[in-house]
Parts: sequence; C-alpha cells; structure tokens
Amino acid sequence: MNETVRFLDQSGARPGTMDLWPAIVIPKEVIDAEVERLASLPRPANGRRRSIIAHPRAQAGNGLAPGIEVALDVLLPGERTLPYRQNSTQVNFVIRGRGHSIVGGKRFDVNLYDVWNTPSMHIYWHGNDSKDVQVRLTYSNAALLELMNIHYVEENPPPIEPVKHEEQSEDDKRRRISPYGTIKLDEEGASLMPYEVLINPPAVESKALHWPWEQVKHHLDKLQALGKDYIGRRLYMLYNPMTGRTNGCTPQAAVGGARRAGGLRHQSRGGLSARRPSAGRAAATRRARESTASGAVSRAARGVSHDRPRPC
Repeated sequence: MNETVRFLDQSGARPGTMDLWPAIVIPKEVIDAEVERLASLPRPANGRRRSIIAHPRAQAGNGLAPGIEVALDVLLPGERTLPYRQNSTQVNFVIRGRGHSIVGGKRFDVNLYDVWNTPSMHIYWHGNDSKDVQVRLTYSNAALLELMNIHYVEENPPPIEPVKHEEQSEDDKRRRISPYGTIKLDEEGASLMPYEVLINPPAVESKALHWPWEQVKHHLDKLQALGKDYIGRRLYMLYNPMTGRTNGCTPQAAVGGARRAGGLRHQSRGGLSARRPSAGRAAATRRARESTASGAVSRAARGVSHDRPRPC
C-alpha cells in the first residue's frame, strides 16, 4: 500500500469547541442485575467474570469517561483468576464480599470498601476465599492506552527474569558518562541533560499499596470527633508518595471519599473526609439508605460525582 502523510491546512483556523460527553446515571438495579448475570455464567477459562461499564459515547477504549476504564469484576466463592500483566495501572475497590489479591508477589487480604492499587507491569491475580460473592470496581487508564493503541496485556505471563548486562570495566563506565553533567543555562531553569541520563533516568519505584477500610475509617472517626472547634476540612487523601504533587494512588489515579449525612462519601478530588449530619441533608440521608455499594457505579458517569472512587 502506497501511503503518504497529509498536510491539513489550519491557516487562520480558530480553536474548536470541546465535545464533552454528557453525564449519565447507571441505575443500581441495572448494576445488581449485571452482577447476578456474571455470577450465573459458567466459570470462564481465565477465571474472569468481568463487564466493562462503557459510556454510550465510547468507541475505541470503551471508557466510562474519556481515558478512564471502569470494570465490574465478580468472583464466586473459591474462584480465582489467571495471572495478568499489563502496562495500564489499576485501582481496585471492593463493593461486596471479601477475598485476596496477589500483586507483584505481595498478598493483600481485602474486605468491603478496601482500596488497593496495581502498578504497571506487576503480575497480579485475584481470589475469593470467602463464602459470599466478591464484587469489585476496577478503575484504570486502560481506555486512554487503548485510544493511543499502546495498551499491552498478557494473560498468564511468565515471570520476568533479570536482564544480564555485559560487564564493563571501570574505564568503560567512566568513558560513557559525560564529564559535564547536567548544564544549567540560566537562573530560570533552562538546562542541558546528557544523553546517558535521558535514556536511563533514576528509577522511581511504584509499589503495590493497600488502604484497609477499617484503618481509614478509624482516622476519619477521629477527625469527626474533633467537634466544631476544628474548622478545617475533615478529609484524607488515599496517597501514594511516589506520585508526588499529582496526589494519587497510582501515577494516573486518585481515590477518596467524604462523610455525607452521617455516612462516608467519595470525593471527586480523591480524599476521604468525615462530616457531621445536619437536618439540611435529609434527602441525602434517604438516598444513602436506599442505595447499596453498587450504587457508587450509578453515579460514576456523572463526571461531578462526590460519592465514588474516582481516578483522575
């Protein structure tokens, strides 16, 4: 095929308007029905009972929001999935039951409302060693990587063996390093980085971390107990230090929640907070009592929701 590039003339063109996806609501009953449908299926060969929750506007990537994939994962008692490895990162959230997950060789025993992350290229699998159905929400940047055509996924991958490097003499090592290092051109920060640093920057380890709900709730209760003298926000970020100022559970995702009408809610900015109930929140109280954990997904597509884990 004889293909060539195209030049698209943009001379004098004005910026286009954003094509925002409309907010949608996924009813709790629909989610519960999908959980029951997945649970009724014969066990798949790879152990994955999974549905992607896709926005009606989604095409390539099947995101619930542009760039964000949300999956509903179900495991029956005694089941486990095959191992997987992928270059997308994940944040997992239990909305029913309990079980365990193995991520990069670390075992997390997880319970209702626990949160944990799966870093990129960590081999992982999930198991249900309880007597109840386990249901999880899994958030990831897989939809973005699919849109970019760079999403890499392996099923039942072999362990990665360390790469054997050619031994170098001390003289060879010295000759491969620029004697000038990184050069600062001005006081504003414009610099020149040596090629050796560009292709082999210092590694920042991305660890699999677990935020047990029992511990998180303990600290939220302490915030709530401070009373009216404390006027700061009663909020905690589920924070992974390797994300730095981007404030996430993974480099691509943040998760959190807040107290609403005496209960807990998830913050769109990714924190956990405690708030005392008031008479003005009666309607919110009714909604909270009428919903179940799966109702969090019902509001996941609104874009401005404050009661769900939200990658951002």
